[in-house]
Amino acid sequence: MQGMNRSLLLTLLALAAAWYLWKPALDAPLADELAAVLNAPDGFSSKVSIRRPPLQTSLEPPSTVQVDEYDLRLLADFQLEALVLGRRDYLWGDEARLSPIDLALGWGPMARREVVDQIDIRQSGRFYFWQVERYPIERSAIISNSANMHLIPASPEVFAELQRTEIGKHVRLRGFLVNVKRDDGWYWRSSTSRVDSGSGACELILVTRAEVF
Repeated sequence: MQGMNRSLLLTLLALAAAWYLWKPALDAPLADELAAVLNAPDGFSSKVSIRRPPLQTSLEPPSTVQVDEYDLRLLADFQLEALVLGRRDYLWGDEARLSPIDLALGWGPMARREVVDQIDIRQSGRFYFWQVERYPIERSAIISNSANMHLIPASPEVFAELQRTEIGKHVRLRGFLVNVKRDDGWYWRSSTSRVDSGSGACELILVTRAEVF
């Protein structure tokens, strides 16, 4: 019996080692192409603050950026500073080629440690989930001051900076809310509201500038 247990343990260790060696590195394959075609504004507005909601300015009319087999429709200029509540990396799936990183972000009361420490937060399947035993702030305030955001790096430099994000750090992001359509009809749409929840409530951001601190 002990021999069987030892054999099983060695097999599991070998499988874990093989997975570690085989697992592909996180990648943003479209970042170089996006950097070549995108004319993006630089810097942040003086109004960007972790104490305030994200700044969102609609683009009228929306413009479209084409890269590879995708049309990215730019809906709004988008800027924010937030606390990183969670991070989830994605290596596979239609979405991963565009957005390898999701961040759950909080601002206003959801950037205060005494509030966040009372909320159980997790991410899975491109969603952000939270639960509480007792509400530290109103439920509506949790919803309107936090979100799961799908990030499309618009350059290799942005991708490198996004890889520095981790729970508890602050991040500043600037870019565009986008809807994406692929040549075969596949699409991915961004929320443009901070008060929605559930399916379709995540922001899809083409990130042109990122700062982690």
